[in-house]
Amino acid sequence: MLTLLLYFILASLIITTIYVVVRTIIFQRSQGSVEKIEGVLVDDQQVAEHLAAAVRCQTVPLDESGTPDPQAFQLLQQMLQETYPLVHQKLRREVVNGYSLVYIWQGTRSDLEPVMLMAHQDVVSADPTEWTHPPFEGKIVDGFIWGRGTLDIKNQLIGIMDAAETLLKQGFRPERTILFGLGHDEETGGVNGCKVIGQMLKERKIHLAGIVDEGGGIMEGLAAGVRGPIALVGVSEKGYLTVEFTVHSQPGHSSTPPPQTSIGILAKALARLEAHPMPTHLRRLRPMYHGIGIAAPLYIQVAFSNVWLFGPLLKRWLVPRAEMNASMRTTTALTIINGGVEDNTIPAEAKAIVNFRLLPGDSIADVLWHAKKVIKDERVKFKPVEGKFNEALPVSPSKAPAYLGLGTVIRQVFGNYPVAPFVMLGGTDCQHFVPVCDHIYRFTSVVMDPSFMGLEHGIDERIPVEAMGKMVKFYAQLMQVWGTKEMTNIKVTQLG
Repeated sequence: MLTLLLYFILASLIITTIYVVVRTIIFQRSQGSVEKIEGVLVDDQQVAEHLAAAVRCQTVPLDESGTPDPQAFQLLQQMLQETYPLVHQKLRREVVNGYSLVYIWQGTRSDLEPVMLMAHQDVVSADPTEWTHPPFEGKIVDGFIWGRGTLDIKNQLIGIMDAAETLLKQGFRPERTILFGLGHDEETGGVNGCKVIGQMLKERKIHLAGIVDEGGGIMEGLAAGVRGPIALVGVSEKGYLTVEFTVHSQPGHSSTPPPQTSIGILAKALARLEAHPMPTHLRRLRPMYHGIGIAAPLYIQVAFSNVWLFGPLLKRWLVPRAEMNASMRTTTALTIINGGVEDNTIPAEAKAIVNFRLLPGDSIADVLWHAKKVIKDERVKFKPVEGKFNEALPVSPSKAPAYLGLGTVIRQVFGNYPVAPFVMLGGTDCQHFVPVCDHIYRFTSVVMDPSFMGLEHGIDERIPVEAMGKMVKFYAQLMQVWGTKEMTNIKVTQLG
């Protein structure tokens, strides 16, 4: 009997090992080698001057609702017209809702669905007292263009326009119509800019074959355990949900407090929410690590190809890493709390604001149900804050021609870095185009080191002059590839 048991255990181990190995082999992949191209001829210094000029236009919203400064947008759009004469001669330009812009580069084949390249004109505010160089002077110093918007995202705006002007000088005309969508209020939600553009396209019955907006980039350390730079392309965005929690109780004097005050009841509820987050979904990370393929260490390939076996170990490893944790679950962030105005008075009401970022697959209804289940206290009332919620966006395919063409262009321009899909943790204007496009991708064509993390809305935002030249080459090549019927028609030399 013991012998049979040992044989059974040995056979189980052998079968399990074979299964793990086979799944790992299937999971492993090589993206092959793409020949790097020289691309269009670019004057890096000239492009830097163009970005510096755009930075000097202080397109900062006048209030939290995103009211634009008319003079700033007039200056920026005048600068675009003067700097890119061929774009304004050859492309049709439409002004949408006063400030947003749509450029239409008509293709030679009207039967093909258009594509759209996006950027936004607005930027967040900046306190000049803490900057090395003033945020709105567009200084070019030490090989960098300094200023608000150099990374978010006037670099992309200038990259698109410079690339188009360069191709027009060469006489290029796409088969597929190319649109440029340049919203004016992305930093405050895009409801008056790209939302209106999206509605306009829907009314005109225009369906897009692909969109590229701001998003991932090329950097080392973007995926836990993977050494060397990788290029991440956003194929979705997390949803957004802000919830107000309220507790009412009997007010009174602090000398005779009740067993539980409104603040105490609310504090306990918030503590339970924080201690019991939404569940993790490890499989949401599998497409990214699958895309990275053989560039990832073998132990990671084994683990992610066999989540059924190594799931608990992966969770223990990834959950403590904030970005990895946020990439595989709906997050809970306690952001505002209010209750009481005097130290000797028990308040009748206590309120708190909690912000959830929804992983694709989790809905707003799921989060509200989870909160109710975790808190288990009918005295705690909660509701979504008006205008502060949207579901997670659909996941765009990573095997479609638009994605494959984009990935090929990334590797042609920047080198043979692994290109992998991921879910954006923040939001973009892409949310407004879901009804008119099934292939929405988010990629900012910049190679950055970790020192640039957080500069987008931070102090001393800047971009290397050389990086702007590369961005122009990227957009010029993408226009030529996405402007074809196939959207990806470049041969890839396979390794091994």
